[in-house]
Amino acid sequence: MLVINKSISVLSATGILLLFCVFVGGCTSAEEGDTLSALQSALSTLVANRTLAEQFVRDVKTSVNPSEPEYQQAMESYEEARDSYNHFLDNVESGAGKAKSPKREMQLGLDAQNSTADFFQDATRALKPSINTRAIDFRRAVELPNNLEENLHKLPKRTRSSLVDQLDNQVRWRSWGQM
Repeated sequence: MLVINKSISVLSATGILLLFCVFVGGCTSAEEGDTLSALQSALSTLVANRTLAEQFVRDVKTSVNPSEPEYQQAMESYEEARDSYNHFLDNVESGAGKAKSPKREMQLGLDAQNSTADFFQDATRALKPSINTRAIDFRRAVELPNNLEENLHKLPKRTRSSLVDQLDNQVRWRSWGQM
């Protein structure tokens, strides 16, 4: 049911984006399709990252005693990953179209990806799986969309702001206590 609700949210956000492009005139016909496809893909990726992270949190909360050191480590690394991931999103949203250092953008993305992978590793360790699953490269499980900021900038400012406001609750990570 969660996957269906997320898919409906993604589809409705995509429909909103399409309507904005058509009625506001911020996209040419060719750009409309490319931008829509890129933003839909980016949204799906961000929702998938959040869903995976939240599933790890729920698994740890239901399977590990809160007094265990592994529980505390997983909780701390989740909050660090959440802060890093949301900081990445803040940078994309607020900086859309502004000239910035590509190195800084890449570093924020790497920080978000690395801290999220660290959380996945800590959560897996807390859940005490078989020895085979501990060797997973979690950095490969965390994807961040390419050119998200650039694609957001293709939209008119008003449209972009409205879209970001509507999508934030789908992609931003909640705190450990909120789950």
